Amino acid sequence: MTECKNLDPTALGLFLVAVVSLALGLGLLLEVGNAVGPGGDFFVFMGVLILFVAYFAYKAESQFGFTVFALVGAAVALTGYGGATGGMEAYGNLAFAIIFLLAIIWSLIAKTPKLLSLILVTTTLVFLVVALSSLMPDTDLSTALGIFALLNGIFALYLAFALALESKLPVV
Repeated sequence: MTECKNLDPTALGLFLVAVVSLALGLGLLLEVGNAVGPGGDFFVFMGVLILFVAYFAYKAESQFGFTVFALVGAAVALTGYGGATGGMEAYGNLAFAIIFLLAIIWSLIAKTPKLLSLILVTTTLVFLVVALSSLMPDTDLSTALGIFALLNGIFALYLAFALALESKLPVV
């Protein structure tokens, strides 16, 4: 009988984060006509998939992965759900930004890859800008949001590939 161990789902989670971030960033920075990025259903679906990754991180006994992917999945799903109902409240986005800021500190203390901490920085900035956009509706922060989302997607995509390729790319 062969023994089967749980796989680390981090690469999958980062690929999903990259899809969400790249779609948002490209949608905001390359808006053509009325198209300004993915709709609410996209975010809800991707958020649920990221929540599944959190469950698999739990099964793999990754406390940090479980916690962060659960937070990201919840934030993404609520963003999509809010898109259908008028948007997640500004203070909800601000609360997620604060929690992601605290996750950066945890990431540094836990000595996770530096790029993972940087992904948490850009994730924090995305939710902070969304919160500020809601609190200051007369201010157009879509370019800043697009840049932070695009950077988040690029960083997540690189780290996902580095983890998936098992040391063929440096994990920084």
